Amino acid sequence: MLIIFLFVPILIFTAGCSDVGFKQPTFDIWALKIDADGNEQWNTIIHGDPDSVGTEMIQTLDGGYAIAGTGTRNGSIVRIFTLDAKGDPGLDLTIDTSPDSGRSLVEAPGGGYAVTTRGECLKRIDESGTVLWSTKLGEESDPLVWEVDKGWRVIGAPEGGYAAAGNNRTVRLDEDGTILWETAFDPDQSARTIIAAPTGGFVTGGTCDVGVWVTMLDAEGDSIWTRTFPTESPPRLYIVRLSPDGTYDLIYGARQRVAVNDTEHRRFTETTEVSLSADGEHIGEKPVQVSQVIVATEDGGYAYCGYSQPQFNDLISSDYPGSPLRVVRLDNVGEVVWDTSFDIGEDGVTSIIQTSDGGFALFGRYLDF
Repeated sequence: MLIIFLFVPILIFTAGCSDVGFKQPTFDIWALKIDADGNEQWNTIIHGDPDSVGTEMIQTLDGGYAIAGTGTRNGSIVRIFTLDAKGDPGLDLTIDTSPDSGRSLVEAPGGGYAVTTRGECLKRIDESGTVLWSTKLGEESDPLVWEVDKGWRVIGAPEGGYAAAGNNRTVRLDEDGTILWETAFDPDQSARTIIAAPTGGFVTGGTCDVGVWVTMLDAEGDSIWTRTFPTESPPRLYIVRLSPDGTYDLIYGARQRVAVNDTEHRRFTETTEVSLSADGEHIGEKPVQVSQVIVATEDGGYAYCGYSQPQFNDLISSDYPGSPLRVVRLDNVGEVVWDTSFDIGEDGVTSIIQTSDGGFALFGRYLDF
């Protein structure tokens, strides 16, 4: 009798898997919008064809959203997915230059987008997805390797055109994609972020052999100052921002694997916020408890998100069974304003941005069975 009891569930499971209606698992994109108090306003799923992965989100001038990433139709290709202000899926723009994938994007004047790719290019596309121009930025990297902190990032330059940072350099382009100047850093310096400075120049930074670094460039690409912060273990630069007080703040984390006993280890991340003056003077430093998925808020604080995992002391970007997605808002002195949770994100969270209404939008990967 026991044998029959055990056999029946196995038979049911096997029959279910062999049914003609069985769906092959695919990856989709989930997106979540919350208000300034952490309350959910909407969430949605963007279905891929057959798989889709996002890497960066922006809010567009019409109040909607655009996500750069990839799809696997006819091989890995660059895709830009759009949502309207209510979270309803809109355009699905593709650049069929397989194998490649989208990394970072900015809304372009007159409509369309400028998007960086794993093929080390900045491509300008119109609202229908037609490529208007493509400019090579650097050496080609693996288009199928997805890492949150790698790849070229692009921003709109205050004087028009674009600025992009990646590998060990920063590139300034005009609106037609012509390179105006290019600044190379030391070979071990990997640029991972870039922001515009009020002086007309740019601040960029990333990791190097000894830790993290940040540099100020003037409007012609010449270095004004550079600061390096050594770490004992390999770091990750989370964010660089210009605060409302006029300081440049960077947050970086260094993770260490620590033995708990003979068989168990825990991973401790030491996360530090450093403040620099406009002249690059080191004026402050303090520990902060944040995650690598973080955004600076307009009031001088931060918002970050992730999932709890018993082996880690911080929130991690990949999902953990039974752990809801947590979103935490900090004020300008680092105090928690609110800490809320959502049952969303079957495979992790990729990015969080602050929206024009003071709320936040997030997205990540969703495993669709």
